[in-house]
Amino acid sequence: MLSILLLAGFAHAKKAPKTPPPPIEGWHHEEGWKGDCYYPKNFAALGEGDRRAARADTLAALKSQWDGGRDDGVSFDSNVTDDIQNTLWGRPEKTEAMAKQNLDLCVAAMKSGDTSNWQAWIGGLNGALNAGECNNPLANTLFDYLDLGVGWQRPVSMCAGDKAHIFGTVQDRYRLSDKGPWINIEGTKDPAIGTDWPCNIEGCTVGKLVAKFTGESGVELLFPVGADANFEAPENGTLMFSINDNTWYDNKWFTNGRVDDHAAITIEPVGGLQ
Repeated sequence: MLSILLLAGFAHAKKAPKTPPPPIEGWHHEEGWKGDCYYPKNFAALGEGDRRAARADTLAALKSQWDGGRDDGVSFDSNVTDDIQNTLWGRPEKTEAMAKQNLDLCVAAMKSGDTSNWQAWIGGLNGALNAGECNNPLANTLFDYLDLGVGWQRPVSMCAGDKAHIFGTVQDRYRLSDKGPWINIEGTKDPAIGTDWPCNIEGCTVGKLVAKFTGESGVELLFPVGADANFEAPENGTLMFSINDNTWYDNKWFTNGRVDDHAAITIEPVGGLQ
């Protein structure tokens, strides 16, 4: 009977679960590594105040290593790491996923002694952190004079969904050649057909005020403006305007006595398209 009880107790002892080791946090290295890697805390398990503090501590620790402060052979471009730090100060929640990616790259580098993959990731990190973000919305009214001597001009940053009202003065006249008619920003009645014209879609007549929007994807949208137009940005990008012409050297403003005409162009943000 005693033997049975001892065996039962032994079997019960074998089935008892082992206590898992505590998670690794902070600086740590394994045997054979070239240096330490920083293990972030389990952010999801922290209260909001502790979570904010852990993000700040993690970023400070990683920045010290990136900038060569650990004496482990790691040293990245400080201009690049400064930009990353500035971005994460403004978006601290992104520190959490970044720190996990950094750990994987650090471990691989410390095992192999090769930091090239880690360095390449650092080089593109700030762009990745800012992907899809827009820091320059159209928030203020912009005013400028049309320049007849150049093509696309006055780049204006817009964020996806920004809406712009573009308009100009119609009393100011110019011509596109020495013998051409005097026109205003509404242009002539002649359609601009052919690839030589900046805008050759429907509505883009010769000499008319036109606009071009270039998105971050590289896609360009051209459209006629004339005296008045509205536009909504489909993605983050840049808006520019020009007269619809294919030569610039012979353009001339109308002169009344000693006063030259100069068309004023305004781009203003609006809450909704008219």
